[in-house]
Amino acid sequence: MSDMQQHLTEQLSIALNPVHLEVTNESNNHSGPATESHFKLVVVSDYFIDLKLIDRHRFINQLFKEELNHIHALAMHTYTPDEWEMKNGAPDSPKCSGGSKS
Repeated sequence: MSDMQQHLTEQLSIALNPVHLEVTNESNNHSGPATESHFKLVVVSDYFIDLKLIDRHRFINQLFKEELNHIHALAMHTYTPDEWEMKNGAPDSPKCSGGSKS
């Protein structure tokens, strides 16, 4: 696990006490030399129950205000436990439009 991936995982765990959490470093799927530039978050938390999607994303953007100066892309999939149970998974990330390595 990369340093940034570990950091994001720890901060989300502290802030949201998620029932399910995935932090995936997807940097290897994208062009360029950066190894910690693209991340995908799947966060399932009771904290999101009364929040609109935009407010969930604003919360995470604020939580990682400093980190976003160094991260090129942050895909956020935020769910309540009931939403997660109905969805049974998050969507795959799109291919990099800047020249995918795959």
